[in-house]
Amino acid sequence: MQLQASNQLLCKPAGSVRGSRRAFVPIRCNAASSNVNYAVTSIAIRQLPLTQPARPVMGQPRPLRGHTTLCQSVANGKLISSTEVPAFIPRDDMMDQLFRWSMMEAGESGQRNFGMPMKIEPVYYEERLWGFNVAIFKEGVKLTDLGVMFDKNAVTKHEWVGRGEDGFPVMEGKTDEVKGKNFEIWKLDTEPVSEDLRSTIRAYCTALVAALNRYYAFGSVFVDDAQ
Repeated sequence: MQLQASNQLLCKPAGSVRGSRRAFVPIRCNAASSNVNYAVTSIAIRQLPLTQPARPVMGQPRPLRGHTTLCQSVANGKLISSTEVPAFIPRDDMMDQLFRWSMMEAGESGQRNFGMPMKIEPVYYEERLWGFNVAIFKEGVKLTDLGVMFDKNAVTKHEWVGRGEDGFPVMEGKTDEVKGKNFEIWKLDTEPVSEDLRSTIRAYCTALVAALNRYYAFGSVFVDDAQ
């Protein structure tokens, strides 16, 4: 993930998931400048390298609840990262696990794990859990909001993978349009980013990518891949 500004934040891929299966590459980030008081002014979108992820266990979709945030425009925000999700990955289960992980790791323990208190709110689109907003606070004052969500583009899902005449795999069978082509992380405002806030955003995004790695490799964000 990259968050670029006048005070550029450099993010480098490193390492891999347990074994040889690697999907979203874990990120190590380092601040490249001590000038930390400017707002985020530009974002470089980076495609994270993907390999064939393990097929996760299907979960129950999180139902739409009353008084919840609906998917809204992020036209005024800044895109931190975007990467395509394979068509066969169940969007409901993936986002439900990431939401529950964020509730525990950031919503309940944001100060301890990432340096600042956080509040997690679900975001719904067409009565489905589509993502969540991450509000970051310092001394009771909200500094910024992050949006973790799918986009509204669609990807084609094929029934199976066959073998072509040349021996290479080809997509075959019936096709379906799956909404949520890309998994994205947004900064939902243009407020200035201090050094403390940048450190918290970096720590949370790094942990989120690691959780996504575990989901791709093992079908669960709650697996301890150190074992």
